[in-house]
Amino acid sequence: MAMTIMNDASAAMTLGELNKNISQLGKQLKKVSSGMKINSAGDDASGYSISEKMRVRIRALDQDERNVQNGAALLRVAEGGVQQQIEIMKTIKEKVLDAANDTNTDIDRATIQKEIDQGYRQLDTIAQETTYNGKRLLVGNAVDDVVETWLVKTTSELVEGSDAMNLVENQYDTLDGMTGPFAAFSKSEIKKASAETAGFSPTIAFEGGTNGTSATYTFTLGSSITSVDDLDGKGFYASGYYVLTKTPDSSHRYGVVSSDNSSASTYSVTEIDISGCGSVEDVMELIDTKISSVTGHTANTLTSTSQISGQSWTAKSGTTTGRAAVAGTGVVGSGEFLGGKNASGVDDDDPDTPPYEPATKATFTMSGVSADTGIALNGYYLKFVSGSGGRSSSATNGVYTVGVDYSGSFSFGSCTVAMNGGSLTFTANTAGTSGNSYRVTDGIPAVSPVTYNYQAAASLAGTSSSSGGSSAAPAYATVDVSGYSDVEDLIGDFTGKAITVGYSGYGNSDYFAQGFPYDSNRSGTSTYTYYNYYEFLDSASGNPIDNMQKINGSTTIDLNTLRTAVAGGKTIGQAFSDLLVGKNSRFAAAKNGDDQTVGIKVRSYSSGTSGNSEKLWLTQNNLRSYSLDYGSWFANNPGVSIPEYLDEKGFRAYCATDDSQWFNFYFTTGDDPDDVRPEADPDAEDIKTMFIDVSGVTDAASLVQAIKTQADEKLLGSDPDYNHHMRLIADTNNGVLTIYDQRLNTDSYLKNVKDASGNLLYHYQEEGAKIADGVQDNVLKDKRNIYVQELVIQHTDHASQNIRLKVPQTTLDHLYGYKKENFQPSDFHVLTKESRDALLGSTKPPVEGYLDKALDYLTGANTLIGAQIMRLGMTENNIVTSRESTQFSESTIRDADMAKEMTGYTKANVLAQAAQSMLAQANQNSSAVLGLLQ
Repeated sequence: MAMTIMNDASAAMTLGELNKNISQLGKQLKKVSSGMKINSAGDDASGYSISEKMRVRIRALDQDERNVQNGAALLRVAEGGVQQQIEIMKTIKEKVLDAANDTNTDIDRATIQKEIDQGYRQLDTIAQETTYNGKRLLVGNAVDDVVETWLVKTTSELVEGSDAMNLVENQYDTLDGMTGPFAAFSKSEIKKASAETAGFSPTIAFEGGTNGTSATYTFTLGSSITSVDDLDGKGFYASGYYVLTKTPDSSHRYGVVSSDNSSASTYSVTEIDISGCGSVEDVMELIDTKISSVTGHTANTLTSTSQISGQSWTAKSGTTTGRAAVAGTGVVGSGEFLGGKNASGVDDDDPDTPPYEPATKATFTMSGVSADTGIALNGYYLKFVSGSGGRSSSATNGVYTVGVDYSGSFSFGSCTVAMNGGSLTFTANTAGTSGNSYRVTDGIPAVSPVTYNYQAAASLAGTSSSSGGSSAAPAYATVDVSGYSDVEDLIGDFTGKAITVGYSGYGNSDYFAQGFPYDSNRSGTSTYTYYNYYEFLDSASGNPIDNMQKINGSTTIDLNTLRTAVAGGKTIGQAFSDLLVGKNSRFAAAKNGDDQTVGIKVRSYSSGTSGNSEKLWLTQNNLRSYSLDYGSWFANNPGVSIPEYLDEKGFRAYCATDDSQWFNFYFTTGDDPDDVRPEADPDAEDIKTMFIDVSGVTDAASLVQAIKTQADEKLLGSDPDYNHHMRLIADTNNGVLTIYDQRLNTDSYLKNVKDASGNLLYHYQEEGAKIADGVQDNVLKDKRNIYVQELVIQHTDHASQNIRLKVPQTTLDHLYGYKKENFQPSDFHVLTKESRDALLGSTKPPVEGYLDKALDYLTGANTLIGAQIMRLGMTENNIVTSRESTQFSESTIRDADMAKEMTGYTKANVLAQAAQSMLAQANQNSSAVLGLLQ
């Protein structure tokens, strides 16, 4: 059998080693040629995986860096646009300051405004056209903030939702030309009241007044009169002049001739014809018959209700000298006095009442008078004569004289005359319109001579005496409180009421008889001549209104004193008497038949039976007020979230005498705009707004106390615009707030002061003071959106991790802070002082102007943009650092150690060459064996 050789084991083994060495050599060559120790996953699976992830991260970081660089470039474009707007706004402010200077005319300001308008347009143009890669940068695409601010309107309006509590009764849809609904304050007017147990219903009559009796006068003839002849020609006075005569001829006169014989005055004398009398007693009887005041006689006496006395007069006859006419001056003209005005207004600090204006005196002026002329005034005559002498001390023939060249002043005809060189100014001595009726008339009329003849009369001899007569007794009214067994009942009956003492002198007696001291309709005649109010208060009452004076000018009396007195052992009648006696001299203690004090008795003002017509009233007067019952409201609305519900609710109260003035009571939790609230100043509206912080309110009691405490800071403060007449009462026991007008409407306060239409003040509005739910204002809270351009800079490989840039919108509405639907750029002009002031702002009160607000906004926007540029720069630096670190880490994993790899390569190369040599040797050995076999 032949021998066969299948394998060369030595060569095969050597070939295998060669192949291994060649493969290793290839790997080492690849590492050496690439410089990386990992060229495929097969080189190092885990290392390859880590390295690849790091390479992805490095590429992402490269793109992040480019993103950040692009974002910074975008912001620099926005920054440049805002900087341009800042420069424009600086120019606009410069122009406004120029316009504010009064060296400019209105025409100049209109020209300046044209430049400002162009600036406004350019501001908006920059905002609209500042773009990067077609994206607008200064016009927002998202709402960044909602700002609460104040919106000022030209007229007031109801704050939406502020009237939701519905505490005010809707009595009137409109009042005084204003839209409601409104309720009217209770009217302040004196009304009758009653306290039946004390006898008031509402009056107590005066009783017991008696008239006095008059004295009887007796005239006794003198002893010298024994016959009728002794009485002939005798005169006497008995409420008139009388003469006894046997020859009556109506010639008897009692006359007076002036000392200068220029005039004569005559008084009537009644002649009693005694020619038919046979005795003195007959004459006495005749006198008794002729004279009504004579009530009886005897043979030589007369009895009369008035005194009789003898009277004599001398005979006078002649003719008065009369007076020649004096020519007129020719310069009097109308002679009309002008300028006299009665006093008007009220002498107080009430801004709603006309200011007090004192009465002025009427005057008349004339000039150019010459000598030997004259004038007449109010029945007096003045003649101008040559020279400079002053007015004569007495009148001659009724005429005073004064030199035409006199300089000085003198009295004449109820006037004071200032004279200087022929010019005269007459001023009425009494101020008021009465002086306007004075007239200077030109010339002095002549007075014709008068012939007079006064027959003499001798005095009737006799003596007068009187006897009898008594004084009148006053009437009394008694307030008997003995019917009260509990002092609290008495206090309850009298609190808030007043004892009124007076009597009716003339006028509307029917109205007076009903128990009212005066006619509130003011029909033209007074219905009282005297009255006083004694008003009862209770200082211990839980209701503050019980301790308030309601009748102006009243004497207040605290009924709480009765509690102490009765507790100390006094009877109710004694305590009541002690409380009132001494308050008025007409008050005295009233006692019953057992000498027990039961109250007071009041003496009539008038003595005699006229005192019986007087009345003692019990009256009461309401405060001019309205009450808001928060206690009931809270009870009917349980579970209301306090104070959140109260926020932006409130009410308003209108002044009784100024239909354009009202007070807002505006509830707030303190979340108000940061801006200083502008003053309410619409045309024809006088709005006072008080913010009431209700953040600490927990119930009705704390609410009414919060309203009073906080509102009183203004209502009682130093600002006269707020410290007017509105006042508050907080009844914390019941949760009731009462708002009232402190002016008490009584005649003693009004003093007949009237408005321009002749109506008494405090009554001239339709229903006086009024109140309404809700706050009505022209300064309103408003919400405004602040827009920004939101930009996302992707600087990581996660969608949720990026930089969000905000570029503020810089259109004019954002710069000036207004809503486009409320204002236009044209509203911000320099044509009026008010608008210029609004642009520039003020320090008193501190209000930032629109210009500074805009500059602040723009610089703030640029600051924000700059800060974001800085952030992007820092972000870029961080990306670079991160990339470098990642690259280093990745290099550590994947990069080859060239020294080591070259050693490996050399080794692999040597081994490959050795393997080749060995393979060759092995192959030679195989050939030799084959050769042997052959």
